[in-house]
Amino acid sequence: MTRFRSLALFVLFAALGVASPVFAEEFSDLPPLPKGPLRLTSVVPAQLSADYWIRRMPDADRVLKIPAELKAFNDDIHAMIKDCVDIFKADAVRAGKPVREQMELEYRAVGGRILFGVDGKRIPKEIFLENIRPVMQTDKVPARIKMKWGAAVRQTSVRALPSEVKMLEQVGDIEFDQLQFTQIKLWTPVGVYHASKDGKWFYVQAPYSRGWVRAKDIALFSSRDEIKKKVKTGRFLVVTGESIPVYSDENLAKRYQRPSMGTVLPLARKTAAAYEIWVPILHPGGNARLKKAYVSLKSDVSEGFLPYTKRNIVREAFKLLGARYGWGGMYNGRDCSGFTHDIFLTLGVEMPRASKSQGFIGTQIDHFEYKEDTDRKLAALREATPGLTLLRMPKHQMLYLGEVNGQFYVIHCTWAERISMTSDEKNRINQVVVSDLNLNGKSHLGSLFDRIISISEIN
Repeated sequence: MTRFRSLALFVLFAALGVASPVFAEEFSDLPPLPKGPLRLTSVVPAQLSADYWIRRMPDADRVLKIPAELKAFNDDIHAMIKDCVDIFKADAVRAGKPVREQMELEYRAVGGRILFGVDGKRIPKEIFLENIRPVMQTDKVPARIKMKWGAAVRQTSVRALPSEVKMLEQVGDIEFDQLQFTQIKLWTPVGVYHASKDGKWFYVQAPYSRGWVRAKDIALFSSRDEIKKKVKTGRFLVVTGESIPVYSDENLAKRYQRPSMGTVLPLARKTAAAYEIWVPILHPGGNARLKKAYVSLKSDVSEGFLPYTKRNIVREAFKLLGARYGWGGMYNGRDCSGFTHDIFLTLGVEMPRASKSQGFIGTQIDHFEYKEDTDRKLAALREATPGLTLLRMPKHQMLYLGEVNGQFYVIHCTWAERISMTSDEKNRINQVVVSDLNLNGKSHLGSLFDRIISISEIN
């Protein structure tokens, strides 16, 4: 069975709430998005407000980490999590063999699977052999790679292979492209290992991912220090809303881009009319040039990172309530770990991107066996700090909100609720929701509570 159910189910969902704004052209090939925010399990309307949960938290405004402590925390993350790379400390010269091997591994991992296109037909092996493999030209990766350094000129996808062809695990499964790793944001610094034969793709190291990015989305700088002068300056804006418009003119009439939550924008100056920021653009030949762009003073941004408090974490989470689910950032959405990633970026935490890696940072409260350790899990939840604790399941991540009348509540970005003890039948959710841990409890896989395998505090 595919992940989609009937239109009648979508209409039922639509009756439950009000849709969050989206750009229709981004989702023209998708079934209608269930309107939200949805009310699931035992959630009551008041619990769809950040203030409901913040009022229940002692010391919600206590600053948990000052900037120096955040820097030390981020250094620990880089040291512990292989996927988290400080681009400004990475080696300028790399051995070519591990890069070639990784590229080959990714090629075999995808090319060896039975996958389908958006037309429902099986992806032919010829696409890999004739269209992708020659373009990768892994044999041209030198023994020693002298890194090039660039920054993203817009939000863009990191792909497993240099191709924009959607490759699906099941027929009709158009929301889950198996080539999609993640998205990187405007101004994300990257190290460039290699270019495709046609020059249309770069194989890059980003701060939390490695893979293929469209070359037209990366501007190359003369040196890493040139990027650092802009993105590591003390003057910057952080996008603290779901996304904000950036304009190419000071009158805020011509929309240029819409960067998402957690994007850091170098600030040139603040005028009476707008924030004036720097953005990188492509000069002929792929080299970077900077130009000024503009952000409304009314936009949901912060001058510098938000103070690291439980109030700010929960407020940021609830700004995404009802926002679209997007596998690896597809359709300008977020998956479960993309949701938690973006929240903590606004506070200056250089959060890993994958849910498994996120489960290893901070203070580890406890680990559990799947569908077991019930008493220990209950005890750990009652000791956990609401607003600061992540609950991890296999391939899923949730932010803990607290206990009310014996029910434990989370806010998380989820694709669907499983509803059958004998099949993979699902109700499509496809957005950020509040639920208690009984969600999925009517399925053979077990409830969210049953499937928790670790609890960690991001502090």
